[in-house]
Amino acid sequence: MIVQKNEQENQDILVTILRSQILIFRVVKASAATEGLTIQQFGVLRILSLRGALPMNALGEELMVRPPVITGIVDRLEAKGLVKRTGDSSDRRKTEILLNDEGKKVYRKVRGDYATSLHGSLQRSLTLVEQERLAGLLRKFVAEIHIR
Repeated sequence: MIVQKNEQENQDILVTILRSQILIFRVVKASAATEGLTIQQFGVLRILSLRGALPMNALGEELMVRPPVITGIVDRLEAKGLVKRTGDSSDRRKTEILLNDEGKKVYRKVRGDYATSLHGSLQRSLTLVEQERLAGLLRKFVAEIHIR
């Protein structure tokens, strides 16, 4: 009986973690949508903001999408005036994708919007000490996750 209870408690914990992730994802998706972006388009802006100009294949690998999909995403972002294609100076056959000033502005706005929303939720639900403890526990948990 105790073993069953522990298994049920473990399942409840995992469900809570997964539900939290889904809700956070929905907040990010809604923030991106206010700027006319899909979550994948916002993902490209995020990656380029963090890593700088990248070849198309590296973006696709980072987002775990096939080449035709990343091409479509980049085409739409370019049409919106958020990214630009540039030639790779070391290999003229390669094209790199670069986040332009408007893309940086939109990325910062979306990021700021969802961060404000999520920080508000944290502040309303947890004390500062609880927030720090939660962050530490989540870092510890994430460090032990292994993909097979």
